[in-house]
Amino acid sequence: MKRWKRWCVMVLSLVILLSALPFGAGAQSVARRGIDVSRWQGTVDWAKAKQAGVEFAVLRCLAYRKDTTFETNYAAATAQGIPLGAYVYMYATTPQGAVKEAQDALAALGGKALTYPLFLDVEDSSVFALSSEALTDLMLIELHMFAAAGYRVGVYCSLNHSTSEMDLTRLENCSRWIARWTCYTTDQNKKTFTFQNQDPEGGKKPDCEMWQFSNGGKGSVYGMGSTYVDLDYCYVDYEAMGPCVPNEHRWQAQLTERSCTSPGEVVLTCADCGEVKTAAYTLPAFGHTEPDENGCCTRCGAPLTEPETPPEEPPQTPACPLCGEVHRGPFGFVILLFHTIAAYLKKAVLPQL
Repeated sequence: MKRWKRWCVMVLSLVILLSALPFGAGAQSVARRGIDVSRWQGTVDWAKAKQAGVEFAVLRCLAYRKDTTFETNYAAATAQGIPLGAYVYMYATTPQGAVKEAQDALAALGGKALTYPLFLDVEDSSVFALSSEALTDLMLIELHMFAAAGYRVGVYCSLNHSTSEMDLTRLENCSRWIARWTCYTTDQNKKTFTFQNQDPEGGKKPDCEMWQFSNGGKGSVYGMGSTYVDLDYCYVDYEAMGPCVPNEHRWQAQLTERSCTSPGEVVLTCADCGEVKTAAYTLPAFGHTEPDENGCCTRCGAPLTEPETPPEEPPQTPACPLCGEVHRGPFGFVILLFHTIAAYLKKAVLPQL
């Protein structure tokens, strides 16, 4: 066989081999497949979830109060060797609320180790009533408290909210878990989806470390007690980094309120040994508002502009003591001088003659 024919056969064989591979098979090797679970999924058969290809899971630990299924899911998933992360549904709209929410989340975790990050779930409409700057400030308070406890940290939000409602550029060493539900199939008008049909490196992937690409995973396939379950891809090998075992400190947070000119501080103190993390996070000073009609800051009342002083009136030319007129013009002073002398003579000299 001629050489060029041999090359044609080899190329054709390679094309046939590649075309026989299932869609996305190569890409799936770079992304780990996972689910996120809360009490809405009911009782979970974690052995079945693992058989369905689940390689990690993120469990809700707090949504105003501790998730009622967290302990059970943590124990059962760990027994199956499934590495875990956790998430906290954010309701806090004040610095004091953020401190309490973070403390409640750490208490709900109870010192449990996590391989994947502890995520702050930012999606409730109440927090989006805040400005982007104010919301990011509160997120940083909670994330710094999570990191001080020894966990990897991350933020969960939708792709749109990640750019319109918060400033993710201010979050350092923070994983982004982005929800973009554009990938699911339809089965009898119900959303059902499996990992095998999705290319994790497809053009619809947002710029993130983890991607929640569907909220329509078929619950029965993944051992869920619910009809559907969220499906995720992870692009970071957290397992190679090892689990995060929280430190032994029980951090209590104290918040110093910020003002227009002074920053606020979050200081963490261990309730057991007294160790202090001074300024675990600093909230920038507000800065003064635009002055009101009195030239004062509408927030703190400080004067922002110098009070206006009335213009000085020009000196008045004295009236003539003799005739009562005001003498102006080039000879006004001369006339005033003679009239003043005449008035003096009239008043002091003439009566004595």
